[in-house]
Amino acid sequence: MLIKKEEIDSIRNNKVTFVKDFVDLKKQYDFNLLSRLVEETDAETKVKAKNLTDVMRGVYQMKNIKSHFKEFVTFFDFLKKLFNYEDNVSDEVDLFFSFCSLVGMPHADPEDVFIISLHGVTTYRIFSDEDMDIVLNKGDMIYIPRGIKHKVLAMTPRVIASFGYYGKKSNEKTTL
Repeated sequence: MLIKKEEIDSIRNNKVTFVKDFVDLKKQYDFNLLSRLVEETDAETKVKAKNLTDVMRGVYQMKNIKSHFKEFVTFFDFLKKLFNYEDNVSDEVDLFFSFCSLVGMPHADPEDVFIISLHGVTTYRIFSDEDMDIVLNKGDMIYIPRGIKHKVLAMTPRVIASFGYYGKKSNEKTTL
């Protein structure tokens, strides 16, 4: 995991922050891996769909998957300790994936999210004082503070991990 001091400071100041090459992912987080995860575990998967076309063009969410990947436990604990998040029972890691290019609805999350791109190319359009588009490739990360409106533009089939923290964040520095 690679995060620079200025990126840490930006996150501590609740600024949308892009971290290029946050992690060098060796594992292939592709659709074969997701298929095995669905088949071999009790991972809850949701998609909003009215018909087969909607199913293929939908955004899928696998909830609470942190314990299924040891590297996710490492990332989750690292970010929690680095930014001194208070414990909250709702904190968790979810996977989001889609099979084709699509545009999501604008929304704001109730928690702070750290999004790591695992597969494909995804653009995050941020609506704030200075609107911006941030492109994530495999291994990149974006921090979006709670309440910041954004939308997702899947440029290709993609898989992302969303690390959500509901507890308060302390600006006191922690040694890891």
